[in-house]
Amino acid sequence: MTRPLPSDGREQPAGTRPLASRRERVKVARKWAYLLSSTIYLPLPHDQIERELLGLLDRLLEAMAGDRLDTESAAEVGVELVRLHCVGKTSLQCTVDVLATALLAPSASRHADRFPERVARLLGALASGYTEAIRSEAVEQRDTSDQALLNAVRESQREWRTSEAQLDEIFLGSPNGIAVTGTDGELVRTNPALHRILDRTSNEVAGGNLFEFVHEPDRPLLRDGYGDLRDGKIDRLRSRPRFVTKDGDLFQATLTASLLRGSQGYVTIVADDAELMLLQNQLRHQLLHDMLTGLPNRQFFSTHLEHVLHQPNPATLYHVDLDGLSLVTDGLGRKTGDGLLRTAADRLRSVVAGENAMVARFESGKFGILVEKSANTPDVATMIERINETLTEPIYLDDKGLAVTASFGVVEGLPRNAEPAELLRSADLAMRRAKSKGPGRWVRYDPVRDGRARETIGLAATMPGAWENGELGIGYEPLVRLADGEIAGAEARLRWEHPELGLLPRERYAELAEHTALIGALGAWLIKRGWTDKVAAGGADLPLLVPLTPNQLADPRPAEVLREILDNAAPAPDRLWLGLPSGALLEGGNEFADNARVLAELGISLVLLDFGVTPGELALLENLPVRAVRLDSRLVRPAIDEDSMVLTGAKTMIALVRQAGITVLAGELETGEQADWWQRAGAELGTGPLFTGDKGPGTDIGSLTGGGRTGPSQDK
Repeated sequence: MTRPLPSDGREQPAGTRPLASRRERVKVARKWAYLLSSTIYLPLPHDQIERELLGLLDRLLEAMAGDRLDTESAAEVGVELVRLHCVGKTSLQCTVDVLATALLAPSASRHADRFPERVARLLGALASGYTEAIRSEAVEQRDTSDQALLNAVRESQREWRTSEAQLDEIFLGSPNGIAVTGTDGELVRTNPALHRILDRTSNEVAGGNLFEFVHEPDRPLLRDGYGDLRDGKIDRLRSRPRFVTKDGDLFQATLTASLLRGSQGYVTIVADDAELMLLQNQLRHQLLHDMLTGLPNRQFFSTHLEHVLHQPNPATLYHVDLDGLSLVTDGLGRKTGDGLLRTAADRLRSVVAGENAMVARFESGKFGILVEKSANTPDVATMIERINETLTEPIYLDDKGLAVTASFGVVEGLPRNAEPAELLRSADLAMRRAKSKGPGRWVRYDPVRDGRARETIGLAATMPGAWENGELGIGYEPLVRLADGEIAGAEARLRWEHPELGLLPRERYAELAEHTALIGALGAWLIKRGWTDKVAAGGADLPLLVPLTPNQLADPRPAEVLREILDNAAPAPDRLWLGLPSGALLEGGNEFADNARVLAELGISLVLLDFGVTPGELALLENLPVRAVRLDSRLVRPAIDEDSMVLTGAKTMIALVRQAGITVLAGELETGEQADWWQRAGAELGTGPLFTGDKGPGTDIGSLTGGGRTGPSQDK
């Protein structure tokens, strides 16, 4: 719980003490929490971290409030930071930076000449408590480790004493026959399972020889195997000899033998093949069927698909994905979701019951249906209509009526020479296209369109390797002043020089890369590399725009890189323009907006990307310290139409933005006509293919740092 600052019952005016208002303290705590999160993982929700740090900040202010500085309370705050796991390499430095900046902020009413000294002593006490807590924790961990080692020794001794009893339990309770034999096969010890397999009593087996129970023609080969085991030619003997029962009947068993280390004997395990066959059949069924629904799984379905491809009858493959299953599972629980899946599986089977068909469950709510066509088989549209009619009939689980639809990807006329895995991928791609159109839709596989989508997905999947191999790099586009064609800045963009496909258009992989684990690291790398190149090229005063994706905005790594840039005393940090997606800021709520404010407080400039004409986007300009906006490409790219209501609204919006002192940038410009129109509409800067041509972003920022003019590319 946050402690209130000491007072005489009256709210003191701002300026009579540091961070007098709660609003100021909340702002500092939020910044402190965000920057600490970039130094180490904190196992707490972000809002809880902010509340904890706000309480610690209040305690520090309370320690400073009296005539005598309370260093003990400051030291306790350091201890609390360690308890909260704020023990990263730079966590303490980050804490001191944030608190020193906040406490030493200029104040006209701060009259104490020794105030900076008090702040220094306060932070020193905090650091002392922090260091002592880490030292105490290390000592405690060492003592715990020593005690754990002692306990481990005692435990190993206890386990050793009980191991023989446990081995006896295994020996006696094993379903397989076990025998310890001498070098010539004499039985030293046997278990009850071996007596049962050999159809003998323990007395009839005791004192005997293992080979006398083996069918005589199989004995020489088995003896040779034991000899090879003894001579070290093999590590383990595996054989399937025939044994003889007391009544003279023969049965085959699987025999496995190993040499007993430290002795001249062997340990032999005998398994009855009849029992083993039954167990294998059970395991085979489990391996090839889904445990929840009892349907064949993907492996079984793929094998069946391969078989059908060699049959004369044509067949149709359906990839089915239940719509809204996650809503049921997340809202009503996993048990209800499983019940819905079992019912849906039964209904899918019932729809194709009269056909030569197989229904399989792949994973989650995804199913496969393979129908071999006959004279009475309905067409695809009719089959899908029947399935959705059946699925939408309410299913009552725990007195709740549930219903789902399904999206379908369909592959007809299966090529006989196709691979099953390839056909399943084709059906999956078609299903994804159907799902993007809305629930209950279906789409036939389109080799051209879906092949292009498959290639794009494959490119995104290979991005980590491309980055490691140097194929992924950085490129720079000019920010051009539309009024006179002068270069006013640069934009850093990812540039992928594929060894086979050449320079790839960014839109082919950027959206998919947003959903990979690589995207956060790429954002941090792009900022650091772009800034380093800019400074090295002598462009310290040149604005550099680095666009971030939604996931990069939520990732703490860009903030960490920005701190590193500032720590290295980089000149003019406001020349670094971070592009933030407007849609993410609108949908992400306060967390994304707070992250953006913290980034701005580090000294860099904010640019809103994909800026449209909605009231929500205009509200962002009031809530955030925005330096510039880049218009949504959907506004810029279409042909200019003077009668367009959208473009008329855009003109009005640009005028409002310019009145607020915010720069307007038109991106993705393709023609000189577009550039002239948007310049007249109020846009000051422009980027796009008009200035870069088909070659895309250049790899050398040095050609832009010197300024100069740039007209439309000769490629246009």
